[in-house]
Amino acid sequence: MSVVYFLVLLGVLVVVHEFGHFLAAKLLDIKVLRFSFGFGRPLVRVRAGETEYQIGAVPLGGYVRILGEEGDRVSPADAGRSLAARPLWQRLAVVFAGPAANLALPIVVYFALFAGHADLPAAVVGDVIAGGPAARAGVEPGDRVVAVDGDPVRYWEELAARVDAATGRPIRLDIQRDGRRVERFVTPVERVVRERDGRVRRRGWIGVSHAPFLPRIGVIDATSAAARAGLRTGDVIAAIDGVRVDTWTALRRQLTGPARRRTIAYLRGARVPGIPQVELLEPGLADVVPDAKFDAQGRPSADYGIAPAEMFVAAVEPGSPAARAGLRPGDLVSAIDGRPIEYWLELDQALQSDPGRSWKLTWRRTGPDGRAITLNGTIAQRWEAVTDEFGNPARALRFGAVNAVARGEGRRVAIEGRIGYAIGKAIARAGDTVVDMARGLAAIVAGRAPRESVGGPLMMYRVASVSGAKGWDAFLLLLALISVNLGLLNLLPIPMLDGGNLVVFAIEAVRRQPLTAEGRNRVMLVGLGVVVAITLLALRNDVVRYLI
Repeated sequence: MSVVYFLVLLGVLVVVHEFGHFLAAKLLDIKVLRFSFGFGRPLVRVRAGETEYQIGAVPLGGYVRILGEEGDRVSPADAGRSLAARPLWQRLAVVFAGPAANLALPIVVYFALFAGHADLPAAVVGDVIAGGPAARAGVEPGDRVVAVDGDPVRYWEELAARVDAATGRPIRLDIQRDGRRVERFVTPVERVVRERDGRVRRRGWIGVSHAPFLPRIGVIDATSAAARAGLRTGDVIAAIDGVRVDTWTALRRQLTGPARRRTIAYLRGARVPGIPQVELLEPGLADVVPDAKFDAQGRPSADYGIAPAEMFVAAVEPGSPAARAGLRPGDLVSAIDGRPIEYWLELDQALQSDPGRSWKLTWRRTGPDGRAITLNGTIAQRWEAVTDEFGNPARALRFGAVNAVARGEGRRVAIEGRIGYAIGKAIARAGDTVVDMARGLAAIVAGRAPRESVGGPLMMYRVASVSGAKGWDAFLLLLALISVNLGLLNLLPIPMLDGGNLVVFAIEAVRRQPLTAEGRNRVMLVGLGVVVAITLLALRNDVVRYLI
């Protein structure tokens, strides 16, 4: 199937490009001699009107032949219908139409993908991070945000966009809660979000998430109240004293207050014999009598011995920064730089916010006597060279410890006006793709990106194979990306490419006369040299990346 994916990818990209030239020529009444799908000996040939359509034996793209573009002998009857005889703007339109078709193809691809969506994440708060702006403003899990500063919102992406655009200034959230409408004023703070591949984004943050943090608990101290009552790490709390618990925020609130006995209903996973992929949830009840603890000011509180399960370390990579700091599987991460944390998301974002510095990490571990001991270590992350799934070199920030607790599912809502939504999202996504690819291409041309970024046919074969194996959605997304890349490459001012032809036409317009045959040959030789150099670099990278 890899060969099929490669042929489909290459064929669609080239045919779309050539169809752009074909369509522009037809619309301008310039004579098109042949449109071919594939190269080599024609397997099928049909003439419709003045144009010959054929399917070649080699299914690697195709080509269009327009009268007058290759020095054709033009009959007196067609003297005015050759490309060379047309005004400058028409020649520019025909040449530009090929790259334009490649740049427009992603709109079609994205529309097809977005049109298949029936619902989207709703603007409903799944959970609220303690101490964040939203928590201080009184936002609660389950709140449905219906408007921001008076402007209606329906989807979570709309709410996130409004928060991103309002960093540093208060916004009014109109909230639907338990059948009544309330207002909350929240001031988003700016956060630098770094992905582990190095990309940086600045975003507004108010401390809410769409997916709820499930009330899944961990027990690190075998002598704690929770352990004495029979609770275990991984148990999901369903209710406390008869009050339903859906999120970690709700669990925390139920356990806040004076120390007193609690009846906790929980669900515990049990493996099905012979079917390791299936886990059944068994209900249980626990009577938990908390221990009393006192803070530095002597104020009492209840210690139930319950911790968030998602802060337990599931695995540590040998030799990683986490391993060198002393972290082990089963440890409970409790603070970073002295600041208590309850969500792995907070830990990950903190580490990414300043990759170059060292962080003090605090965690708890079950000691030999069953009691929890507190440990500290210094985490200094490092950038490492990695190879992505397509075989390309990349850099990734390595921490080396992961958790293994899944998030809950946030609420979703049906899309209103699916066709209009799909059109708008497709245009916006295509525009973002063109901008991102243009920046990447500019970085390669300017030398800011490594030469290894350039790939050839082997790289295209690999990415087509990997994407195709993931499914048609992934393959279509790849098709859109490479189509933009092909369109932008063809606009480079290199002779033999469409961009080079645009430059030649511009020179002829300034000179008010066409280039001589000798001048055109010299320009083509320069272009040939550049294209050969790029091709050799791409082939060299392919050989090093995939064959050596």
